Amino acid sequence: MIASCLVVALAAACCLLLVRLTAGPTPFDRLIAMQGLVVCAALFAALLHDIDPRWIDAALAIVLIGAALLAAGLKSLRKQNLYAPLGVAEGDVR
Repeated sequence: MIASCLVVALAAACCLLLVRLTAGPTPFDRLIAMQGLVVCAALFAALLHDIDPRWIDAALAIVLIGAALLAAGLKSLRKQNLYAPLGVAEGDVR
């Protein structure tokens, strides 16, 4: 009973995170939504641990890969300029 309620809650959270991933106003919001989806996937794998004990290893692997992807995403977002500098028109090339 509790596991089925948790699955429904995780599905609802994943749906809301998918909306944020597609309609996030900034790339950082999209990156946070991606990390939330990774956490939801790891929690779902941890819930499957009751069926097969090997799922806990999959949950840990998902979390580690998600942390590496988050670090890479933050580093790539920090390197590039996403917005036009203040005081410069969009069509103005210097």
